Amino acid sequence: MALVIPLAAVGALLPMGTAQATGRPQVRPIEWRACGTGAECGEVQVPLDWARPGGEKITVAVSRVRATDQARRLGVVLFNPGGPGGPGTPVVREFAAQVFPADLRARFDIVGFDPRGVGDSRPAITCPVPPTSPAVTQFPATGAEFDRLVAYNRRVARGCRDATGPLIDHVDTVSAARDIDVLRQALGESRVNWLGLSYGSLLGATYAGLYPDRVRAMVLDGAVDHTIGTRRMVVDETRSTEDVFTRFVAWCDADQACALHGQDVAARYRELLDNGAQDATPDEVGFGAYTLLNLPSYWPQLAEAIRDRTGFAGEESSAAYRVIGCHDFPSDIRTFSDLRSRMTAVRALAPRTRGYVEAWDVQAGCAGWPIPAANPWGPTPVRGAPPILVVSGEHDPATPLVWGTGLASQIACSRHLVWSGVGHTGFLNDGPTQQKEVDYLISP
Repeated sequence: MALVIPLAAVGALLPMGTAQATGRPQVRPIEWRACGTGAECGEVQVPLDWARPGGEKITVAVSRVRATDQARRLGVVLFNPGGPGGPGTPVVREFAAQVFPADLRARFDIVGFDPRGVGDSRPAITCPVPPTSPAVTQFPATGAEFDRLVAYNRRVARGCRDATGPLIDHVDTVSAARDIDVLRQALGESRVNWLGLSYGSLLGATYAGLYPDRVRAMVLDGAVDHTIGTRRMVVDETRSTEDVFTRFVAWCDADQACALHGQDVAARYRELLDNGAQDATPDEVGFGAYTLLNLPSYWPQLAEAIRDRTGFAGEESSAAYRVIGCHDFPSDIRTFSDLRSRMTAVRALAPRTRGYVEAWDVQAGCAGWPIPAANPWGPTPVRGAPPILVVSGEHDPATPLVWGTGLASQIACSRHLVWSGVGHTGFLNDGPTQQKEVDYLISP
């Protein structure tokens, strides 16, 4: 359920316990090779453990398309599509012309990368046991079902550790942010520009907090506030998702293009959450519908899935999403009573969507997780960077407006741009907001 660009859709304080690196790794220029659609690909070496920068190395995969107007080139834009666990290399390698506006591509080299453990970076996070199972509900109704969920999560984590090796302890966002500065050096740039969507806002803010003087301009769209904890994370997303579902129902009532036009959409959906669909459990229906709600361009597909009682399965958490998420957003759920009280609260807040949101997957999926969190909940203060642009939507189901307000308050001299439409990130859903982001990157 990582919130990244679906490829089909485009055709100064460290957290407590984080080790300070005491040396610098040797940085070599990237050896580029042609790949994809007019792109170049390569990799950079970074320390496995930033507390031991001279020790074992891993690789981070990189892709690039060069600025089309080299005479007026301003530098590089590093792009992160979200996640956690979203790979940036395939977006830039295959779809740069579709995803990035022409005026952005004219003035900057666009650089995508797969954060450590993700995508083509090596080694990759590998989990033989899928992070979720149709046989194990994330909304347990009994103590026995809760015990089954926790036992399953621990089984997943053990498999991840065995298959991934030592990297499993070092895929947190602070480690990934340190890698970005190696990438900056390998690109030969004194400062970088950043376009980060969703989780990419947390990764970008973390980088800016560590290296404020190495930022020229930074867009954090779909902002994540790393101070809120899992309880509020769930409540905020539950409220925003219920709001967006109400807007989806209104669209169906008003637009004949909706496959459920003229029908009781809420009742049809309620029946699926009660009983499941032809090929999906109630959990798969709820989480699958949540994913489709995030982009209004997918609403026709959601309406057809509700009408046909099929098309919800397959939206499960990836291995990288689960492992990184439990490092950065650890669950504070300890008992069935903890989880049951939160289920009661979210279902009172959201009688239609019932709390099937990404934050619940994190909260429930990380319950009992045995791998210690390397970057637990805490602020991401930024001081000394140029003005950073934080972007939030009034009706964003995945990253509510209040999170943008919270993140902006932690970044000195930040600007907070709020757009009024519906959908996850302005860059993906609102042309005028996207253009404001591009204009800012060109002239911060």
